[in-house]
Amino acid sequence: MPDFEALAGVDQGLYLILLLLTLLPTLWVRSLVFRPIGGAMASSARWTFCLTGLALLVSLGQWGSTWLLYESFGWLYIKDKLLGYLPLILLPAIVTAMVSIPRLWRLSTRHPIVVPFVAVQGMARASADEETARRQEAAAPEMIVPIQALSLGAFLAATLQFILPSVTLQKEMLMIAWGVLLAGSSALWIWHSWRQQRYGRSGILHRSNLIVRFLQGTFVLLLLTACSVTWLNLERQASLLPDQMSMTNHTTIDTGKMQASAVDHAQHASATTPIQTIRVTDLSGPQTEVPDRQFRLIAQKAKIQLPSGKVVEALTYNGQYPGPELRIKQGELIEVVLENKDIPEGVTIHWHGLNVPNAEDGVAGATQDAVLPGEKHRYRFVAQQSGTYWYHSHQRSAEQVKKGLLGAFVIEPATPTGSPAAPKLDLSLVHHKLGDGAGITLNGMDGLLKERVVPGTSVRLRLINADSFPATLQLQGTSFQVAAIDGNEIHEPNLIANQTLLLAAGGRYDVTFSMPKQSVFLSQSKASNEHGLLLSPDGTGEAPVLHPDLPVFDPASYGSPQKLPFDLLTRYDRDFRLVFDVQLGFYNGQLDGLWTINGKVFPNTPMMMVKEGELVKMTFINRSYMDHPMHLHGHHMLVLSRNGIPTTGSPWWTDTLNVAPGETYEVASRADNPGLWMDHCHNLNHAASGMTMHLLYEGVTSPFQVGHQTRNQPE
Repeated sequence: MPDFEALAGVDQGLYLILLLLTLLPTLWVRSLVFRPIGGAMASSARWTFCLTGLALLVSLGQWGSTWLLYESFGWLYIKDKLLGYLPLILLPAIVTAMVSIPRLWRLSTRHPIVVPFVAVQGMARASADEETARRQEAAAPEMIVPIQALSLGAFLAATLQFILPSVTLQKEMLMIAWGVLLAGSSALWIWHSWRQQRYGRSGILHRSNLIVRFLQGTFVLLLLTACSVTWLNLERQASLLPDQMSMTNHTTIDTGKMQASAVDHAQHASATTPIQTIRVTDLSGPQTEVPDRQFRLIAQKAKIQLPSGKVVEALTYNGQYPGPELRIKQGELIEVVLENKDIPEGVTIHWHGLNVPNAEDGVAGATQDAVLPGEKHRYRFVAQQSGTYWYHSHQRSAEQVKKGLLGAFVIEPATPTGSPAAPKLDLSLVHHKLGDGAGITLNGMDGLLKERVVPGTSVRLRLINADSFPATLQLQGTSFQVAAIDGNEIHEPNLIANQTLLLAAGGRYDVTFSMPKQSVFLSQSKASNEHGLLLSPDGTGEAPVLHPDLPVFDPASYGSPQKLPFDLLTRYDRDFRLVFDVQLGFYNGQLDGLWTINGKVFPNTPMMMVKEGELVKMTFINRSYMDHPMHLHGHHMLVLSRNGIPTTGSPWWTDTLNVAPGETYEVASRADNPGLWMDHCHNLNHAASGMTMHLLYEGVTSPFQVGHQTRNQPE
């Protein structure tokens, strides 16, 4: 399959090339009438002919790149192009090829031009007739307007491509673009028809002097600048986030069957049988039973000195980086008391990947208020699952997670497996970059972490990617199994070696192996052998050499199949399609590249509505240039297919799915955990700039608010 980023980059580059190629012909073609008859006019016509021809070839190239995108990645990757901005170029390009090009060719080759009798009546000399005919041809709107309309169409298409790529989801902007093209072309036609008629009456077409043309150009430039500044200011104002709003007040409701406005949804709800409402605060864990385990986490500022000697200003739980590992047994009731010592923005704890009751999810403004300095918050829930998870703050998470508010959370099976007598090593490894002053760390170490392991020991490494970017890791020195993905055990995992493990941001892999007699080394694929984890029989030794170009482990075909609760043939109650794009625009008053879901950023992203017990399917389509690790709170997703190909290995359950550029995934889950749940990109900078949405069970309400005038800023 072709590289999506390269192919899409070429495709977008063609829009800019077309725009540049049409600018000079647009200016030259209107001035041909002023050129001296003979070599000057013919030469200018030839240049205009060549550049216009190149522009038409580039427009053909756009259709070729569109076809390649369709062949390689499917209809959803070209739908907006084909139904949106390509037709803005196609129509004027066809007219230019059929009408303007032949006329330019005649002017450039000095072929005789036949004019109507009325155009030459009363003229005595053949040369005068020829000059009149050529100037009439050069002033003809049939030749000039299609070329200028092609330039206008290229400008509008490039604007939609780079500013509003999801134009079929922005129908109002598409209608405006077509209105501008038609109105602009009509105005140009009227103007050039008037010029030609004026020449026909007088036989002379005077060109304005330089000062007049300068003043005209200045006026047009000032008018365009004023319009642009006004429009940009309106867009900036419209992008400002509300001072206070409920997370349930998305402007668009997606029922999984059709999209409707929030007003339409409210009218529909009022016309049907009222749904019993429940607050997220009522969807909590046991509040009166004695907990099996209790933990106390104090959020506080601290200076962290890494083994390399670097000192980083950090935010910590209990003064540690990462925070203390919480390790419990499946089925236990745990209680965690969070205290905020001195972090003024407030903090929370989100249990990443764990399907806790909604009130315990730890999202500021959705399931609780952020915990301000001097305050406490208690989380209580029964650990129904087992596996590898992690916890982190979900208040201003792009900043707070990066600065260290995170830790490993391990839930061991209620019934241990394996021989009790066999030696075991069960080690959690948190991959993370602390702040801006340090590199990647592993359990807070930015150097080489060494462990002594007796040969024959059963080793389980719980790999946690707490960074905002995918982690590519290698395990050298032994064969191994990927025993679990995102806390879900793999059915009959294969023994593999020399494969790169790509962990989504927020994702987890458990790898298991029996310790050999030689050293085993875990590190980033492109790191030196002085960074990572070194296991050896004596706790010393040299790290094995890393291989730069290993194949990437593929969960879609790994392990043995099992019977699935649902598959591609299942009839789903809800079917959501989420398209990820990038566009230039304002978010909360700042001009930036926006990572969008269905052409929108929060709070305009769709709210996915479900009912308890329903089967829900989602399709993720990534048309942008970066990975988007999509994380659905409170549920696990079963991956059904990737790029249209069904998964064939062990059931691939995940809570954080990395969707790379050009990838399409179909996933499914059962709506069995009522509440208000975030579904967002776990590149937390993307989420902070609006790449977040929510899944809401019908009847669920939240008393909490987000916004500048509240204490809650979840992203």
